[in-house]
Amino acid sequence: MRTSALTLWLAIVAVTALGQTTKRYCDTATSICYSGWTGTNGITFGVALPASKSAPFDTILQIVSPIKNGWVGFSWGGIMPYVPLTNGFVAFAKLSGDRILTTTSGLSLPQPYADAEYSYVKGTGYNTTHWTLIVRCRGCSQWHNVDGNLVSIDAGATTQKLAYGLSSKLPAQPANNMSTFNVHSSFSNYKIEITQGQNADFDNLVTVNLVNESPPIPSSAPTASSTVSLRPTTLSTSAVPSATPGPVQTGVPSSCAHVAKLAFPVNTAKGWKVTKVAGGLTQPLGLIFDTAGNILVIENGLGITVHEVLSNGCLTSSKILITQRNLNYGIALSRDGKTLYASSATFVFAWSYDVATMSLSGNASAIVTGMDSNWHVTRTLIIPPKHPKLMFVSHGSNDNFEYGAGDIKTGRSCVKLFDTTTVPASGYDYATFGTQMSYGLRNTVGLAFDSNGMLWGVENSSDELHRNVNGTSVDIHIDNPADELNHLGDPSKENKEWYGYPTYYTCSNPDGMPDRKFEVGEQFFLESNATFMDDTCKTRSIPPRLALPTHSAPLDARFDKNGTSLYITIHGSWNRNPSVGFKIIEVPFSKEVNGLDRMPA
Repeated sequence: MRTSALTLWLAIVAVTALGQTTKRYCDTATSICYSGWTGTNGITFGVALPASKSAPFDTILQIVSPIKNGWVGFSWGGIMPYVPLTNGFVAFAKLSGDRILTTTSGLSLPQPYADAEYSYVKGTGYNTTHWTLIVRCRGCSQWHNVDGNLVSIDAGATTQKLAYGLSSKLPAQPANNMSTFNVHSSFSNYKIEITQGQNADFDNLVTVNLVNESPPIPSSAPTASSTVSLRPTTLSTSAVPSATPGPVQTGVPSSCAHVAKLAFPVNTAKGWKVTKVAGGLTQPLGLIFDTAGNILVIENGLGITVHEVLSNGCLTSSKILITQRNLNYGIALSRDGKTLYASSATFVFAWSYDVATMSLSGNASAIVTGMDSNWHVTRTLIIPPKHPKLMFVSHGSNDNFEYGAGDIKTGRSCVKLFDTTTVPASGYDYATFGTQMSYGLRNTVGLAFDSNGMLWGVENSSDELHRNVNGTSVDIHIDNPADELNHLGDPSKENKEWYGYPTYYTCSNPDGMPDRKFEVGEQFFLESNATFMDDTCKTRSIPPRLALPTHSAPLDARFDKNGTSLYITIHGSWNRNPSVGFKIIEVPFSKEVNGLDRMPA
């Protein structure tokens, strides 16, 4: 039985389970022996494998969970990005399948991973207190990472790193293996002595214990919902390129033919309307217009698609421009419309693009290399309108609190500028090349230029903040810190200013601070010492120009043509209850200040 389905919607695991011990145990019903670990949450994870084999080899995973857990997920590589992930849930131990995460930071669901094949093993089931999932997996011992390099489990390892996440909430549609589901409520990683899970008679044990049918599921389980996919294999167009990239359509239709209705209600401000123009896409995370007004979309886990747009705003035809699974977020087009750029976690690539035929020619060339594939893996790309040969690339942190990112030399939690006309043969190494345009920014995803050509960025700040008050750790995360709108400056001038991360954070709600009255937008320190304290923020770091709502998770930003409004897309974070939710907000801007930049009104 082959399944491809849901997996963990998780931030990369960086919390190590403390005090854990692994041991060998054998299931009396199947005689299969596992290397296992039981956490303080009552969940047991066991891994069984053949004796004395090199990858690839089949594996068996056992998850035993209290029935209160809606889903429990398992990472075969100990992290979330670009490793096989397996998810089981409480709907009678229904296997939810396997995916491979091609983006990060928990911003979107992982995509199905076709290289894994699952079969149920005897013992899968449930009772009034626990559910058990036992599966044989072909394809979980070896996989390709973000750069296409082969990675394998070491069958002889004494410290194999694994990880898990869980939530009390069920997937939205337990019977649909493409269902959405909530982010984890708990996660951790741990290390096991995987040799304890070796079985000398592994193949025979698998043969006699496989279950040919799926375990039963509730009769009331939801059925898979249908979607409309807009992805024809051919495309014809009579588009005429314009001088610069940008939309040529101005209409907003009331609806588009052959496109399913929105699955949820959308509220708009007075004078605005919204229409769904496409469905069935594979996590579209970035889009741009080419010089003919066609939409280019980077689809996380798929590649790049191109869509011809009618004058009323509906899409008339679409095709896959390039299939490349590790492309995940950043997409940009040169000002002449002839070069297309896109990013993975570790690379920025460039292709020659023909707008008339909507096609790429030649092989991809590497523009930027050497970026990290941990935690925040989106790499936003943007080209300055006044400097068309330059390109900005953002790089987030490698952890929720990555203290190493406070050093400008790490090349993380920053934005850097690269000259696309003088690229080295192997591409620029991100950490050692490029012009600095800020650092101390935890994860600046959205970048935008105002009407004066100045660069602005929206930052996702840290989760789970606690402030030390007289030796006591006080949870302040519900209403602090603020996410941020930062002014990064003139593209023609290097910016080595420090914006505070990972030391200083911005106050969003003064009432949520336990020991001192701060102003909204004022920076603070989590635990004062002889070197850093609240008052030193003013002299050491650059505060944001605007404090955005806590855990709003801004993902993109665009100015209008006049530079009088900045539009920011809000994703909302798992780390707040109630959550902020999905929004597009408008930030009015005032008149010019010193002829250099604009200010939020």
